[in-house]
Amino acid sequence: MGFYYGSNSPPPDDDKPGGFKEAILITWIVFRVLAVPLAILFGGIAFLVALFYLFTWHPLAGLGGILLIVAVVAARAIWEWRHPPTLE
Repeated sequence: MGFYYGSNSPPPDDDKPGGFKEAILITWIVFRVLAVPLAILFGGIAFLVALFYLFTWHPLAGLGGILLIVAVVAARAIWEWRHPPTLE
């Protein structure tokens, strides 16, 4: 029965419990992984709120906001087209 349930003695305490330093390190790593996706998410939401505000202010202002984003994406595409990555 000892094979199934283990021995009656408690397991040795070789591992120290984690401390403050380890908890901060893990928290820092998780925040670094999630920083870019969360920034994109919150930035997109902020842009939509600003776009709704621009459309309530004046329809041409809202269209200008949309055209600004289209221009930024087009400029990035042209820059990438003229500066292709080098394969080494």
